[in-house]
Amino acid sequence: MLDVRRLALLRELDARGSLAEVSRALGISSSAITQQLGKPEAEAGLQLLEPVGRTVQLTPAAKLLARRADEIAEVLERAEAELEHRRSRVQGVVRFAAFSTFALRYLPEVLRRTAASHPDVVVEFTQVEPFEELAAVAGRRADIAVTDEYPRIPRRVEGGMTRIRLLEDPLAVYTPGPVDSIEALQELQWVLEPEGSDACTWAHRVCREAGFEPRLRFESPDLRVHHALVAAGEAAAFLPSMVFSGPWASLAEPAHRFAWPIEDDGELHRDVYAVTRRGGELRPAVGAVLQHLRDVTGD
Repeated sequence: MLDVRRLALLRELDARGSLAEVSRALGISSSAITQQLGKPEAEAGLQLLEPVGRTVQLTPAAKLLARRADEIAEVLERAEAELEHRRSRVQGVVRFAAFSTFALRYLPEVLRRTAASHPDVVVEFTQVEPFEELAAVAGRRADIAVTDEYPRIPRRVEGGMTRIRLLEDPLAVYTPGPVDSIEALQELQWVLEPEGSDACTWAHRVCREAGFEPRLRFESPDLRVHHALVAAGEAAAFLPSMVFSGPWASLAEPAHRFAWPIEDDGELHRDVYAVTRRGGELRPAVGAVLQHLRDVTGD
């Protein structure tokens, strides 16, 4: 009998292309992954991995199994949902993952509403970066993940997942002092998210399209650091409106907001989505938390 969790590893290797990428996404050593993937070979009686240089790749038989892994996961999700529907009360554990600014703004209210409406549902939360969230859902480490997407930089959502758009989060440029032209922005120091992130790629593109290259001096994935550097007069930054709202951890909006050229204004936002495994949203406990996510982001 093939082990479903090992099939999921095959699927991850097929999607990510290397042991190193699977290791980084799942937080498991490459040697442990190789050891786990050796067992399905014995179960299937076929070679599933073949060495290529210092790594391995899937054989055609392994690729077939990897494609079937999504179908198997969906069947299991639906089976779990059917069992939960037979219970007299909605109950169970829902593993929720999100990036920090979303969690600071919305997580406390989601927890409060879930406890009030479904006291037998336990929400477990893990903070992860946006690029890690889809892997958390695919790897069954999260039932729901909240991720963001920037204009013209789509995130690849695999066939075994569904996503629900929660909100559009406007972004604006904040500067250390008064600035009245695009040319003046080029003279400022900037803080951006780390190189290679979607946020950094997007920021560089909108700046170039506006006619300047930002003088990058600081990098941080934490937007509270960006806010602090703007407030201290050290850097300019793109900040989302999400960090300025909410009753628990909102920040004061900096005094100097730059008026971006109106013809480019449609680029200054990010879309925020909730992602689940296909069929997972049918579980009553997961559905309850998803509804609260819709409600709090729509308020």
